[in-house]
Amino acid sequence: MLGKLFAQEMRALWKPAAIMLAVMVVAGVVGIGCIEATDAVSRAAGFASRYVNEASAASNLTVVFVMAALFCGFLVWASLVAVYVFIAMRFYRTMFTDEGYLTLTLPVRAGTLVAAKFWAAFLLAAVFTLMACALASLAMLAITDGDGDMVSVVLSLLGGWSALTGNGVASSIMGVANALVSAAYTVGLAFLSLTLGAWWARRHKVAAAVALYVGIGWVISLVFSVVGVLAMVGDTGTASFMLGVVSVMQTVANLAVAGGGVALSAYLVRAKVDLS
Repeated sequence: MLGKLFAQEMRALWKPAAIMLAVMVVAGVVGIGCIEATDAVSRAAGFASRYVNEASAASNLTVVFVMAALFCGFLVWASLVAVYVFIAMRFYRTMFTDEGYLTLTLPVRAGTLVAAKFWAAFLLAAVFTLMACALASLAMLAITDGDGDMVSVVLSLLGGWSALTGNGVASSIMGVANALVSAAYTVGLAFLSLTLGAWWARRHKVAAAVALYVGIGWVISLVFSVVGVLAMVGDTGTASFMLGVVSVMQTVANLAVAGGGVALSAYLVRAKVDLS
């Protein structure tokens, strides 16, 4: 039954998600093209520097390409955010509105319903995350004229505190893996926040869910920020090791929030949420 529900969820999600993914890819490719064009125009401006009119035109064109590249980068980021918002709103609509009455009348356990929605949402989030990482890597290659080390630095930053311990292929892989864990964490926490909002709030349930999501996420982030800073101010010889430990702890905590959020959401939907 989980497989059937997952397939049904994907049928409902894939068309809007495909449009958002297409926007992300097109924006990313155009942005990379603008970066390459900026480099080409800058080189041409160097040759034309003795001619005032040509140099001024090249400078203006460079500004246009830079602004276009920044806008395309914003569209890539906005597409990633949009898919999470779309996933969250679909979960809320199909579970806690009038449509939720129909969903919950299915002869299926609440845990199976929530799990199917989570795995479909995580699959989409993972695809968008990997695509964003790929586009960021290509953009960095364009900016640095093919310097793969800078790509490793950028991807390793996704690994959180472990990024401060070094970079390279291993750090890049850890960064991407941590980004996928963060995607699961985001979906799981969003589901839990929406469920708690539907349970606790009499009015403005979505606003309550947003407040819960921001509050819980802020507390978790604050705790690991404090722990990470304390690890850095310790002995220099062990700081790198301690930061690695903190990064692993945060990854494990994110996985726990993702799994616990799904499990608690299923329990609350079954035992606490009243749609009447």
